[in-house]
Amino acid sequence: MKKGTRLFFLFTADLLLTALALCVFSLFHHVLPRSIGHLYGSTATPGEIADWKEKFPDKFTDGRVIETDTSYRDDEVNITLTTYVEDGVTYTVADLYLRRITSLRTAMAGEEFATGVADSTLNLSRKAGALFAVSGDYFGIRQRSIVIRNGEVYRKTPAHAYICVLYYDGTMETYTFGEFDVDRAIAGGAWQAWDFGPALLDEKGAAVTDFDTGIAGENPRIGLGYYEPGHYAIVAVDGRQAHSRGMTLPEFAALFERLGCKTAYNLDGGNSAAMTWRGEMFSSPSKEKEGRDISDIIYLSPKRYQEGESTP
Repeated sequence: MKKGTRLFFLFTADLLLTALALCVFSLFHHVLPRSIGHLYGSTATPGEIADWKEKFPDKFTDGRVIETDTSYRDDEVNITLTTYVEDGVTYTVADLYLRRITSLRTAMAGEEFATGVADSTLNLSRKAGALFAVSGDYFGIRQRSIVIRNGEVYRKTPAHAYICVLYYDGTMETYTFGEFDVDRAIAGGAWQAWDFGPALLDEKGAAVTDFDTGIAGENPRIGLGYYEPGHYAIVAVDGRQAHSRGMTLPEFAALFERLGCKTAYNLDGGNSAAMTWRGEMFSSPSKEKEGRDISDIIYLSPKRYQEGESTP
């Protein structure tokens, strides 16, 4: 065999081996499920969880369940879903009052922290026994991100430019990559933390109008808004369908400003965007009937709902 031919075969073999190694790396790190477990312990838990019953005296019952097709109220939570059709867009606003922040929970596919594990928002909501649920930030598709769920710290390395933290005291803050200090958030009592974004409102509660991201165009969306401790809005936007084109990020931000939120944050959207109600789809996902499989949901599951109590 000529020297040049031998060198060509050696180079080709090296190239193929390198490609194989990259494929194996990608398979194990991005495709095959990897259980990671609980890494960093719990955040700082206050001695007593804030109770907003007296703050919102007309929002909670004495223990009775009062419900309609699109609302639910008991002594823990008060949620009303309202669907709007405007300018070729269909979207639903969930107006949410909580007696305690611990009612707003998150759940993971596979029931533990892992990468490469996913399920539909609908299936996750049913497994959690959720009254209401939306898709989360899809942390499992990445090797880096902030993951704090239900007061437990699973991952501490930010991946995106904006992080959102919901604290035990009910406040919600968004941070840029440079501003965020994960240890300070943990010490400050982070109840949930999401790593997706971007933030939709500025420090004065005005809509951001300029976004440096490839997802700024018309898309299905999920977003979380904050009015004050105990009062929140969760919005689902249908998109990529004949009945609804989706929203641009500037439009989505403007919506949260109109709602009167002080802070708002964009979660995973596109094919992931999904909202469920009483164990059934409420929004219309753009992919199939249940949306893209994801890593996590945000949900409500009041005790009286789980026990099957209803309006007398």
